[in-house]
Amino acid sequence: MVYKSQKNILVGMVFLLFLAVVAPCAATTVDIRGEAIDTGAIDAGNISWDYSNFPGLYFAANKYTQLSAGAGEHLYFENDDDGGSPSLGSANPNANVIDEGELIYTTKQVASKYKVYSEVSNITKVTKFYTLSLFGTTYCAVDNDATNLAKLLMQQSDSDKKILKSGERWAMKNGYSLVMNAVDIDGSKCYMTLYKNGEELDTGVVSTDGSNDGRIYFVEDDCSDSSNHIYFLTYVDSTFAGLDDNFAVLKYTWLADKDSYMKVSSGDEFGNFEVDEAVATGLKLSNSNSISINIDAGTSTPITGDLYFKASDEGKGSNGGYVFYPVKVVTIEDSSSTATIQPEEVAVNDTSSDSEDVVVVDMSSDSEIGSETSKSSDDTNMGSESTDESSEAETNAVENSIPGFEFSFAVVSISLVFIFRKTMFK
Repeated sequence: MVYKSQKNILVGMVFLLFLAVVAPCAATTVDIRGEAIDTGAIDAGNISWDYSNFPGLYFAANKYTQLSAGAGEHLYFENDDDGGSPSLGSANPNANVIDEGELIYTTKQVASKYKVYSEVSNITKVTKFYTLSLFGTTYCAVDNDATNLAKLLMQQSDSDKKILKSGERWAMKNGYSLVMNAVDIDGSKCYMTLYKNGEELDTGVVSTDGSNDGRIYFVEDDCSDSSNHIYFLTYVDSTFAGLDDNFAVLKYTWLADKDSYMKVSSGDEFGNFEVDEAVATGLKLSNSNSISINIDAGTSTPITGDLYFKASDEGKGSNGGYVFYPVKVVTIEDSSSTATIQPEEVAVNDTSSDSEDVVVVDMSSDSEIGSETSKSSDDTNMGSESTDESSEAETNAVENSIPGFEFSFAVVSISLVFIFRKTMFK
């Protein structure tokens, strides 16, 4: 005999299992947390974050086991004796004001291989390009120049495919679209046209019965240096005939916005930061206004854009100090449509979900911020081929564990066993 309470449990089991399967498909807002700083134990010179202790800084870099020294993003505190406020750190555990120019942000470009080059044999048309992350937005560093940037809109991951039939249009970011004019199975040809906001940019023909290079369709345009650079490419992986239409399978598609070229100069402002130094090898910025860290658990202090600080209550750190850490908000979206991702990352695509799950990725080895215990803590036509290969980041992946199906099932399973046992043995 099944009692009413047991029926309720069974209904609950079905509902929880449904949530465990469905929930990971929705857009997920991820709070990526950096290493915590105990102001009573860490001196001012060691208040610093980069990709190794804060994956919010150049998120894609965390997929590399090795990163060229100094590449990627770096956020650190640098005391100015003329600032007027006591320096952060162990010398002044209670100090919480970062004076103008004391919070330094630097970023340098990283070499990235085009997916088609890394995944397909005998590719010589393209090899690598350079990317630079600026407060979480990924740009192409044109000719490996950090001051000459173009916004990267899309890169299909190695597992992504786009099937287009003859006459079909593929809508992409910023008004770009690709029309498959015809797929000629007998002639082993694909005819396609690239548009932006309805205006034709280029028309090309791709041969599918020759070399792998011949399967690549790419489009170039003048950049700010008056040289041609690739801003779109795709690879025709295969073609097939349907009942009524012929189809082509496109892979490794890559798109940068040809109309978003940006020249970065000293004095330019990005949110609450001003560019102090802009050279080909990297950018250096600092806060243009003072920042007062809110020492109150549960509150946050904006830094710029999607970056902010969170802190404990006063006295939760060593010697009467407090604990604080940086947080970067990243939205990982559904993968069912056009991708907008960082190089070497899994495709992240547009979605319009009403509900968002929030996950915290904690890179700190410390316990929760409110604890009573004190804590401390790749021919680029968008790039240059002159850079030595030794400066290129390794592409062996180091996964950032974002909870997914396995995690959900584990939690649900443990919870259900506990509830079932408790009910059955009452």
